[in-house]
Amino acid sequence: MSHSKDQFLNDVFLTLQNYIRESGNSEKVVSVKRPDALKKILPAISDEGVSDQTLVQELKTILDHSVNTTHPMFLNQLFGGFDAAAWAGEVASTLLNPTMATYEIAPIATVIEKRIVNELLEMMGLERGEGIMVTGGSNSNLLAMLCARTDYNPSIRQTGFGHNRFRVYVSAEAHYSFDKAANITGIGTQNLIQIPSNDKGEMIPEELERIIAADIKDGYVPIMVGATFGTTVLGAFDPLPKIARICETYKVWLHADAAWGGGALFSHSARHLLKGIQLADSVTFDAHKTLGTPLITSFFLTKHSGILKNTNRGGGAEYLFHEYDNSEWDTGTYSLQCGRRADALKFWLLWRSYGTEGMIQRTEHLLELARFATKEISENPRFKLIHSNYLNVCFQVHARRDVENINSFTLKVRNALLKEGKAMVNYATRADGTVFFRLVFPNHQTQKGHVSELLKIILETADRIEIA
Repeated sequence: MSHSKDQFLNDVFLTLQNYIRESGNSEKVVSVKRPDALKKILPAISDEGVSDQTLVQELKTILDHSVNTTHPMFLNQLFGGFDAAAWAGEVASTLLNPTMATYEIAPIATVIEKRIVNELLEMMGLERGEGIMVTGGSNSNLLAMLCARTDYNPSIRQTGFGHNRFRVYVSAEAHYSFDKAANITGIGTQNLIQIPSNDKGEMIPEELERIIAADIKDGYVPIMVGATFGTTVLGAFDPLPKIARICETYKVWLHADAAWGGGALFSHSARHLLKGIQLADSVTFDAHKTLGTPLITSFFLTKHSGILKNTNRGGGAEYLFHEYDNSEWDTGTYSLQCGRRADALKFWLLWRSYGTEGMIQRTEHLLELARFATKEISENPRFKLIHSNYLNVCFQVHARRDVENINSFTLKVRNALLKEGKAMVNYATRADGTVFFRLVFPNHQTQKGHVSELLKIILETADRIEIA
């Protein structure tokens, strides 16, 4: 490597190191700008390359105009924060740049991924199964639907559907990725049936059984139920033992989307929320949500060894998948992808850094933050607690005078909060029109003091809006 490139990398890492050091103490999570303003900040693509110094300066510009997801007041998405060990794994996976298709090109990364998969399978009670890393929880839910199709009739992968009478069932609170999966698989979005949920956001098993029985009577073929462990808005956990009994009765594949709630695996106080997970045929799990790895660190896990290869096999034998020593370790034959990043490295280094007990302590910290926020909100008459479960705390904010609809006022406060950039918290709207802050706690940088400060900022913002 030339001396100039040494200097360039030194400058790059110094820039990133300074960003990491200062990000937690910066005044704002984001400086909101319109797209046309950002377009003016960015230079045009030119015919000639630019200097290393220019690139470093442009990197600083990009960092300055991005959302600071490492900030302790970033509580907007189901991920956030920064961990040095996990980031080191991310950097290493980019530097090594293997493809996970074959063992011979990614030997130690393959062993690491399989070891993590086996550990997670054991923790879930699915020891005899298999798993693979995927490009997100949405694709894991898609893979579940494909495996359910294979389980029903393996020949469909060659012949296609002989009819369009398949049915998949999810709760009314399920992630929208199931709708996309129904489209991609050809099952059809009209055949994705939403099962009513109770006030807590949990699927109602009695309604599930009633609808399945009625569909069978009408000539439909149920092939999968998608339960949720940790819904996006309310943090609800579907009652899997009851749902599993229904799936067993009607011989239907049971998938558990634990992308968000799966973090309870690394917990003492919340582990009970995953009751019945060992009954699932397959599970979605995202380590980038509550465990602190960078995007994306997603897993598809199943109790059925061999189902992945039966679902995804096809092609590649003439140039990629050869018979050689250790070829049984190749993962490309049971992946939807060919090129696949070594995403396991960041989770491996994180887990090794803290150990299982350390990971549990980290999760317990997040759960304590959610309990603390719930108490603070409940005890303040300016707030109205809508729902609190797992790491989700949903609430509204009142004006001092009862002069405005609380839904529209809450939305005004949230939008003003975003424009000021001091904190980022999302909101949700229920079917009945109820609008509320959806405060979530995946960020390990957040402390109780930040929660108190956030609630103070929300009230101050509300007061300014009311006066204006």
